[in-house]
Amino acid sequence: MKSSNKLPLRIGVGIVLLNEKNNIFVGKRIDNPGRFWQMPQGGVNNDENFLDAAKRELVEETSIKSAKLIKELDSWFEYELPKNLLGKIWKGK
Repeated sequence: MKSSNKLPLRIGVGIVLLNEKNNIFVGKRIDNPGRFWQMPQGGVNNDENFLDAAKRELVEETSIKSAKLIKELDSWFEYELPKNLLGKIWKGK
């Protein structure tokens, strides 16, 4: 896939958080509260492995400090921001 924007791709993690009833947690975005929701996610720092990054993001975004890992995906997913959002969200990064 050829990149259409000039921003570098960042390695990130995402979390699907379930409760005891198998309900999925989805949070409303603070930076765009109108109609945008998402699951906890974020970038991986240079000194982190994926699981540590996922735990850190979970605490940062939800204050949840305890969760049990059920499954870790075996493959990568890649996405780019739509052109209309470039430079407008995430401080242009």
